Amino acid sequence: MGIRIPQSLRRTFSAVEKSYLIPAMAGILIGGESRRFGSPKWKAEIDSVPVLERLWKTCDGFESRIVIGKNKPVELDKPFLSDESNLQAPIIGLQTLLKNSEHNWNLLLSCDLPLLLGKPIKLLWESRDDRFDMIIPEAAGRLQVTCALYHRRLEKTVSEAIYGGLLSLKDLADKSAALTIDMESSKGAFHNMNTRADWEKINLQPNKSTRLK
Repeated sequence: MGIRIPQSLRRTFSAVEKSYLIPAMAGILIGGESRRFGSPKWKAEIDSVPVLERLWKTCDGFESRIVIGKNKPVELDKPFLSDESNLQAPIIGLQTLLKNSEHNWNLLLSCDLPLLLGKPIKLLWESRDDRFDMIIPEAAGRLQVTCALYHRRLEKTVSEAIYGGLLSLKDLADKSAALTIDMESSKGAFHNMNTRADWEKINLQPNKSTRLK
């Protein structure tokens, strides 16, 4: 399977540097129209740092990072993949990620989770198990399917689900070999940002910047 990311946009490392990286691709979903939020979520700032920049830094330890969305914003300066479908659902971004990755394991991460930083991602990676197709955190009483590891062998299953009109990642998890990881102790990192009110609430929280370290 050929990867569509141009060679000029791929990260390059020395052998020593590469030995410290997570051998996986991280795909950051910037979403579509953001109607509920009122403006592109990825541009929203938390402690004066745009959400996308926060998540991009979170994924710095991955061998590959990519931004996924419908159309590349003119001002975006990061590697970008366009969804093949205009349907608005995270599973579409997952399909794009799996089709274009050369890694077995792939992190799907949504801009809906702007506080998701290093520690939960590290735990997620350390919990991977090749007997499963998905490694999914469980926190705040729900499966966090937009911050999960997905194996590349799921590509066909994901495409078939989309073709059949099944667009729920939760339903996909229920029908696949999914391993759930208890991350209730980190539930604050999974604060979902869907509306401007959510964003304002996040900005009122103390010590957000320290989580970037």
